[in-house]
Amino acid sequence: MIIPIGTKSSLALKPKVTIGLIVINFIIAAISLPLMLQAEKDFLKVQKQRYTRQIQLYLLEQPPGQYSNIFIASTIENTLRELEEAEDFTDFQIELYTALSMMDIDFEELERYGEELEERTTIHYMNSDEGSPAFEEWKRLRAKEESIINGNINFALGLVPSKMSRIHTFITYLFLHGGIWHLLGNMLFLWVVGCLLEDSWGRIPFLGFYLAGGAFAGLAHCLQDVSSTTPLIGASGAIAAAMGAFTIRHFWTKIKFFYFFIFFFRPFWGTFHLPAFVFLPFWFLEQVALKYISDSLGGSDVAYLAHIAGYAAGIVFALGVKYFGFEERYLAPRVQRKQVEAGVLKDPRFNEACELLDRGNVDRARAIFSQLVREHPDDLDTMQDISMMFKEKGLVADFGGVAGVTLKNLLLKSRFEDAAQLALEIVDSKDPIEVNPQPLMRVAKWFTENEQFGEAHDIYRLIIRNNRFPQVTAKASLALAKLLSDRMNNPREALEVIEDARNLPLDSSWIERISEMEAYVKSQHPEVSPIPEIHDIFSR
Repeated sequence: MIIPIGTKSSLALKPKVTIGLIVINFIIAAISLPLMLQAEKDFLKVQKQRYTRQIQLYLLEQPPGQYSNIFIASTIENTLRELEEAEDFTDFQIELYTALSMMDIDFEELERYGEELEERTTIHYMNSDEGSPAFEEWKRLRAKEESIINGNINFALGLVPSKMSRIHTFITYLFLHGGIWHLLGNMLFLWVVGCLLEDSWGRIPFLGFYLAGGAFAGLAHCLQDVSSTTPLIGASGAIAAAMGAFTIRHFWTKIKFFYFFIFFFRPFWGTFHLPAFVFLPFWFLEQVALKYISDSLGGSDVAYLAHIAGYAAGIVFALGVKYFGFEERYLAPRVQRKQVEAGVLKDPRFNEACELLDRGNVDRARAIFSQLVREHPDDLDTMQDISMMFKEKGLVADFGGVAGVTLKNLLLKSRFEDAAQLALEIVDSKDPIEVNPQPLMRVAKWFTENEQFGEAHDIYRLIIRNNRFPQVTAKASLALAKLLSDRMNNPREALEVIEDARNLPLDSSWIERISEMEAYVKSQHPEVSPIPEIHDIFSR
């Protein structure tokens, strides 16, 4: 067993359309397959009875004495009884052909007789006591067969060549499958080729191509026999189109395969890679060969022509896109914008602004960076890079403004490691920077929880040194004092921080909290001597 499972290339964006198509196909299969199985059971039950009545009517019309042999008549009667009681389609076929061989007729002759019955009315059997009720039963069963067929989802939404006027079925047939293995095989191939095509062309263009390729493959299948009443179902035509396009657009891409086989009772398995230009054309030639063989043997249930036409259409489309520069002019810029919006690719204006900074054109670079920040507020990686560019060029105010917003957004997104790194860059700045202290306090707390006490200490010191609001300075001082006392075993510095905070212009509630922290530190470290008052030192 050898099956494709993926490609060696990486994706820039999540293949939402490909995943969506696969999910939709599975959801529809979960609904439709049980309905199909029930319809098949109901149809087989009626079909057994209808063929039994059809053979009985055929026998009634044969010359007297043709089946007068008691043994043959008895055997045919028993066979018809077993035909009507067959448990599955295989048993039904066996009993049907057994009866036909005894009657020395073929299935085609029995079908022609059925077409004659379609044209008859009850008047034909007015003088036959046996024929009239059998014919009425046959008509009832035939009508019931039609009702089951018309109500079957495969016929209602599948692509029937004799009913091509139902335009919607050129799309709906792509989402119906005949069984779980049919579904799994198609979805596996869609996953292998669909993801990269979607990544290269964009989601909407890929979806349009997929549906159009499926419609074209379905049309080619219908045109080979416009009188056929057998519905075409399955996504293989659209997937074949994607495979053809993949062959051109990702010619050198390596497809990953999984293999499993047993040799001398020992299992072997693993993976290997083949380039797209080797595997996909081989698959196409295989479909051509199988089509030729199936035509030679009288046909097949597999729509090989849909595969061949779909693959050829994909080849032609991809060549056209490449030759006329459609991807380069229209698809690639749109895909690039999506990648920029998703944050997987930097906006080209970022590099332009960096070059302007290097040339000393600060105002123009600042304007471009500001525009990028406004247009991509969620692209935090770009915002981080912008802030670092400002820092490297010594634009302290610009660095502080962008860094403060970025820090806040990083914390909102729970990107604590990135926020911590940016906070350390702020601490490392040689010039005073005004940054919202609240995000810095959260980062200091995160450092403390992760036992990075030195980093937390530096951030608290930055807040105390640069902040203009006494209450915020007091809050940072209390947090730093507790950190020094409990985690860094430095009660003397903790008491110094508390003493500095006591000199801030604060109300009584804050003074009380500072006193409580001082008492707490001294209770935790009784060995610490009280800090001497200045007048005591001079009095000595």
